[in-house]
Amino acid sequence: MRKIQFFFIVVVAFLAGLAGAWVLQASKASDGKATVESAYDRVMRTQTIRCGYIVWTPAILKDPNTGQLSGIFYDYTQELGKALHLKIEWTEEMGWSDFPAALESGRVDAMCAGSFANSARARMIDFTQPIFYEPMYVYVRTDDTRFDNNMTLINDPAITIISVEGATTSLVAMQDFPKAKNTQLPEMTSLSESFVSLVGGKGDVVIMPSPPAREYDTHNPGKIRRVPAKAPLRFFGVSIALGGGQDRLRRMLDFATEEMLASGQVEKIIIKYDNNPDDLLRVALPYQKTETAP
Repeated sequence: MRKIQFFFIVVVAFLAGLAGAWVLQASKASDGKATVESAYDRVMRTQTIRCGYIVWTPAILKDPNTGQLSGIFYDYTQELGKALHLKIEWTEEMGWSDFPAALESGRVDAMCAGSFANSARARMIDFTQPIFYEPMYVYVRTDDTRFDNNMTLINDPAITIISVEGATTSLVAMQDFPKAKNTQLPEMTSLSESFVSLVGGKGDVVIMPSPPAREYDTHNPGKIRRVPAKAPLRFFGVSIALGGGQDRLRRMLDFATEEMLASGQVEKIIIKYDNNPDDLLRVALPYQKTETAP
């Protein structure tokens, strides 16, 4: 009897071991590494896109009293959710330098506040197609004319550029004017604080898109000016950022975005928050209407 019981225990243990090995094998990829749930699979399982966000004009605005969000990318992302029958959850406010790590770790599924797609970020993360392009300009104090029509003079060790840590403006400063000093404000600092430092004499130059500069000028008229130039310093597409390798999620968001661009939904959202055509350059539609022969 004891032998039968012993044999039964051995068989059960053997079968349990096989089952455990099968489960472990099923949880591993073909290369032997444990699989990690993709952002797309997580979104489909929860029916929710968890969005990280950064407050910056006019992409994401935040009411200081209620905490309610608004802005171009807030409305656009909400409409994406409706089109895809997914819930949008505004999970976490973050900084410019730490959002790539939040995407890679799966803390959020997307950074939905709109991000400049640049080469430095592309090493770690991916981007959906832009919904507009934003030019960058150089700003100085009102009485400073040193760089008018000759911005190469900024590339000098005696010149200090003010930027926000992790923001694309900081990258542009280092790439275009490597000899100049680059004073970086903390990453959670509002972009408009760059102008506060500029006017306060803590630097000579701020590189910035038009909307934050106009917002500052509205409340502080006559303090800053845009340096005259034949063309903007840089152009960047502005889009939702995703973790690297999240192709399925990116394609899904791209298809919905193309639909919204073609229907005019994106245009309605943009002009609701910024009706200056020089601020936010529109994405050209991938087709052309032709006249039908009579």
